[in-house]
Amino acid sequence: MRKVILAIILFVFTISFSQSKKKSTDEEKLTKCIAENTNYFVFNGQRPEGKAWEIIENLFAQNQFVAWGEYHNSPLLSELTTYALESAWKNGYKTWCVEVSPFVASELMHIGKSENPLHTFTEIAQKRPKFTTFPFFETKDDISMVTTANHLGYAVWGIDQEFQMSFPYCLEKAYESLPERKQRKMKAVYDSLQSKWWNPDAILLDRLKKEVKQHNLRNMLEDIKISKEIYYYSDNQKRADLMKTNFYRYYNALKNENEKIFFKMGSNHLAKGMNLETNIYDIGNAVYELSQKNKTKFSNIYLMVRYTEEKGVITDDMEETNNQNPKVFSKLYAKDKWFLVDLTSLRLKMRYDNTLTPDTYKIIEKYDYVLVSPEVLK
Repeated sequence: MRKVILAIILFVFTISFSQSKKKSTDEEKLTKCIAENTNYFVFNGQRPEGKAWEIIENLFAQNQFVAWGEYHNSPLLSELTTYALESAWKNGYKTWCVEVSPFVASELMHIGKSENPLHTFTEIAQKRPKFTTFPFFETKDDISMVTTANHLGYAVWGIDQEFQMSFPYCLEKAYESLPERKQRKMKAVYDSLQSKWWNPDAILLDRLKKEVKQHNLRNMLEDIKISKEIYYYSDNQKRADLMKTNFYRYYNALKNENEKIFFKMGSNHLAKGMNLETNIYDIGNAVYELSQKNKTKFSNIYLMVRYTEEKGVITDDMEETNNQNPKVFSKLYAKDKWFLVDLTSLRLKMRYDNTLTPDTYKIIEKYDYVLVSPEVLK
């Protein structure tokens, strides 16, 4: 009887001790994760050096799809992407998927093969000096990416809409493809389209398309029709659907379904689950599910900046009320280091106890890594 009573006392003591033992909060778990799973590399325009870059290079070795979820319009990031293209190529990547239309992707490949790609881009830009002809591909560092991709033999896939700023260039290409006799016939139609280039008339687009023979140019004119509707209605669902349609048109033509593909697009498009901004299932989630079907792997990186500069005024995102990035990651900023946080081990440990901000939970749910850039983005 005494043994039974002793056993009961020990049991009660054990239960009481375990209940009194404090469980770690999500904030504590993230802090521990950052301490144990954060590395950095340095990059001054030459090859990146550091443990974090070795981890990124290893992602190309381990995954069928690596998604580089970027912030836009950074020459420095374009420089870094050039090295990422080389690392991916060494690990068997032959395809580079970017945030442009199929037609513009083919133009980029063509320009990359020209004798002087930078000169070719400059000539195109000089025709409309106040506008960007190819969004996300306009600086010499952007051109360097294209040149590197061509040198390494990449196929460039453009899966996005036809961007509005590209409409005049595209319309010109379609019109100039016509024989001189048909150009005279379609001159009034073409002039009307260019006079309202930001929202060209669908009926006039169809009239021009009827005269154009090249398959890629006909598809491009159809993409302009779709894209102008996306712009008019701010239809993010239609844009995401178009991205997936274009992607699978390329992908289904491959001989090898396990072809390795490197994605460089805006970070929101490449989330697992829903897009951070639009709350729709975007291309990132589609590719993630494709990797599951193929029994391969998909890994995505959320790239972010803390500081931006406009007209000489520097803004610290961490101090903003409506911050663009989780402040817990902005704290990692250093002016000469790129910090990489591996979040892959954290998701299953989350209790969702509200000790983290909602934007932090979303990043942990949707991305495998966070890369904090040292640059001040202008």
